[in-house]
Amino acid sequence: IKQNFETMRLGFDQIDKRFEQVEKRFEQVDRRFEQVDKRFEQVDKRFEQVDKRFEQVIEQFDKRFDDMNRHMNRWLTVVTVMLGVIGLGMMLSNFLA
Repeated sequence: IKQNFETMRLGFDQIDKRFEQVEKRFEQVDRRFEQVDKRFEQVDKRFEQVDKRFEQVIEQFDKRFDDMNRHMNRWLTVVTVMLGVIGLGMMLSNFLA
């Protein structure tokens, strides 16, 4: 009976060692997941930076578009006034002739 207990104890010791190995592997996997999490955090920060840059570029484009639109409106106003003056001049010349 004593031999059976010794054999069982040795078997349990081997099982304990196997569980320790499995636990070490889980710890390694946990460390790897932590590293992957850190990498994802870095990638998220880069995406946030890129998003901010795109927002800045869009704001610059909007400003340039607004400036160009104001400039075109001024020219259209000048051309409209000139055409009006020319039209009035032609009407007056026809009226006076």
